[in-house]
Amino acid sequence: MIVRIQGNTELKNGIYYEYDSASIPLGKGGMGTVYQGFCINAENPSEFVPVAIKAIHHPTKDLIDRAMREASIQIDHPNLLRMYGLIPNMEKDEYTKEYQLKYYLVMERIVGVSLEKLMEGVLIDTSGTFIDFAKELYEQYVSDRSAFVKRIVSAVGQGLEALHNMGYVHRDVDPSNVMVTEDGKIKLIDYGVSKAIQVYNGPKLTQAGALIGKIDYAAPEIISGDVNNHNKTTDIYALGIMIYKMYIGALPFLGDNTQVMHAQMNTPIPANNISDPVIRSVVQKAAAKVQADRYQDVGSLVADIRKEVAPKPVRIKTEKVKEKKGPKEKKVVVERPSIEVKSWMWACAAAGGIIIGLAASLLSSL
Repeated sequence: MIVRIQGNTELKNGIYYEYDSASIPLGKGGMGTVYQGFCINAENPSEFVPVAIKAIHHPTKDLIDRAMREASIQIDHPNLLRMYGLIPNMEKDEYTKEYQLKYYLVMERIVGVSLEKLMEGVLIDTSGTFIDFAKELYEQYVSDRSAFVKRIVSAVGQGLEALHNMGYVHRDVDPSNVMVTEDGKIKLIDYGVSKAIQVYNGPKLTQAGALIGKIDYAAPEIISGDVNNHNKTTDIYALGIMIYKMYIGALPFLGDNTQVMHAQMNTPIPANNISDPVIRSVVQKAAAKVQADRYQDVGSLVADIRKEVAPKPVRIKTEKVKEKKGPKEKKVVVERPSIEVKSWMWACAAAGGIIIGLAASLLSSL
């Protein structure tokens, strides 16, 4: 059954949306079901653009407030999902024949796979489309983890920074909310629990149990429910956990919800598991327990993670060697460079004569 959606704004702009309610959904969640839809030019229906349309089930005030907040974040950025609006629509029920008010959240249609699925080796969209860009990234994930992490963080960071600059904090940054798209983009999605950044004016706690986002990526101020302290650093903490997960392939804190929540509040992230010194340093700072100790903006984090480690200089010293020359054994003093090698390096080199090779190579380069 084709459903036509058109509010006052759409009517003024000469467009409407439509979708087939009998089609296979693109996805389902607690708020509603997402369908493939189209934005259509009312004067020329042959002109249309694919969109995603979320039909909200059993709309309560809380759900509508959440949907309105999500729909209001309309930022045109290559690393962010584009929202088009929340549309109330009067429809005639096919069974009762009575008119009902329904709500639809309309957004950009993304063909792609989530970062979470990509790291599991899933390279096919829910519609069955193979995502070449996902394949490229997965191959990098397998072969060069550091480059993969830096590539993803650079893109997600730019989107998150744009969101922050518009005055919003996402509060649900994790691999399931990052999409790798058919057209070669990396996008942060789902603004359902986003909020406007407020200036701190004293503690204001949420009700017990009203956890926002996902425990595995939740900053201490999320766990404690200190809503007024949810700011840019809250997303930066979650990004730090996500970087750890991408690099290591596992979460830093394991256990049941209570154990993970306790760790998020009290246990330093085990950054020493990260062999790359640049990424290790970024994760340590991003996932600091105290907000003042974290990066204060995403741009600084991205700049740090892009840094390259300079190779350590070779320490060279000279040693004097006496050489015999001629029948009279004339002693001539010459100097040659030698490499200062630690004991463990000698042990590794002994079997293959590597030390000799290194010395010869060094001499030839001088």
